Amino acid sequence: MIYHSIPPLTVSSLERPKLNIKPAPIDRLIESLGIVALILLIGIPAYYFSELPDMIPRHYGIDGTPDSFSSKKVIWTLPIVGTILFVGLYWINKYPHKFNYTQKITKDNAEKQYKNVMRMIRILNSLIACILAYISFSTVKTALGKQSGLGLYFIPIFLLLIFTVIGYYLWTSMKKNKSESSN
Repeated sequence: MIYHSIPPLTVSSLERPKLNIKPAPIDRLIESLGIVALILLIGIPAYYFSELPDMIPRHYGIDGTPDSFSSKKVIWTLPIVGTILFVGLYWINKYPHKFNYTQKITKDNAEKQYKNVMRMIRILNSLIACILAYISFSTVKTALGKQSGLGLYFIPIFLLLIFTVIGYYLWTSMKKNKSESSN
């Protein structure tokens, strides 16, 4: 067998400028929406836990209907995972100079590129918290017999939202870099 070594990266995160980027009001709003979703993600199971039957949905099929059931204690999985994920993405977002970028980061484009990727992560973080809160709410309602799963359109809408956000911010990242290089 022949193994090929991977060439070293030409620009390391150590060479990138470290900037203190203050969040804009819209960024604070996005984070606030994520925090509200996180509170709901934790609050919904806490509020309904005593009313839940012993067995609740723990997994849903592609069509949004429950296809696996477990003890009602599993209702705490999403709040635990969601909280770890939310805090982790919030913390990681403080180090944009360490991220991977589609474009070379220079002193001239660093601030715009950092702001762009930081906003994308904020939106994704809040969106994921909202989606997990919806899944938690739907699990409770399904377990109580008031709903029949996540709904047929949950998966397509979830995927569309996530990939639209990522695609838009990748596009704006490349667009910003092209406009900077033409100046």
